[in-house]
Amino acid sequence: MNISRVRAAAVVGLCGIVFAAAPLAAQFEFQADVMSKYIWRGFDLYSNNHPAFQPSLTYTFGESGFSVNVWTSFALGEREFYKDYDEIDLTLDYAFSLSDNVEMSAGFIQYGYYFGGKDVSKEATTQEFYLSAGLPNAFLAPNLTVFYDVNVGSGLYVLLQGTHSIPLSETIGLDLTAGLGYNGKQFIEESGFSDLMFKVSLPIKLGDWTIAPQINYTFVFLEAINDENEFWFGISVIR
Repeated sequence: MNISRVRAAAVVGLCGIVFAAAPLAAQFEFQADVMSKYIWRGFDLYSNNHPAFQPSLTYTFGESGFSVNVWTSFALGEREFYKDYDEIDLTLDYAFSLSDNVEMSAGFIQYGYYFGGKDVSKEATTQEFYLSAGLPNAFLAPNLTVFYDVNVGSGLYVLLQGTHSIPLSETIGLDLTAGLGYNGKQFIEESGFSDLMFKVSLPIKLGDWTIAPQINYTFVFLEAINDENEFWFGISVIR
């Protein structure tokens, strides 16, 4: 039996179990990002600095701790070529608390390039498991996440992230984020600290909507990932 079909059947079956067990109360969250580049763990995934439109939808199953997210990315410009790199990712997440000060989550991500053509085939999908632990009440709310790709990437990625939010008014805030990544032969043939990212966001609440312009800068330490540091910017619309 085709192993991709087995994986797909397992994902569908797991989602079916979660849907069946979930309470009726649930919540949708929609987010749409327009970014000047598509930077992921230090990689520049759209060459020649192409911008990207990246909408996503999250469905939370009440108080069960389970949520499902569908995240997509579409290159803006040169669609004749970049349409082959359109991406649809599915994430199943389970969040829980060990105590009032320790939050955990575990999940599965299916990365999908289903419109493959020139350089990307329909089989160029990959799967990743992750485990995350955070201290939301500590200084900078540190969070450590370990990802392991079990297919195409076949390797480890560890992200240590910290955030700090500063309220500027009742409707405007300033969010500061930093993240240090370690790549253990995930999509590359070497290991080491791979990228250091800084992000500044200015969320503005407008009723049920939030608009958040942002700027980002990533220092890249491994040439196998990227031979230059990356600056990019964008705007998020969230509801």
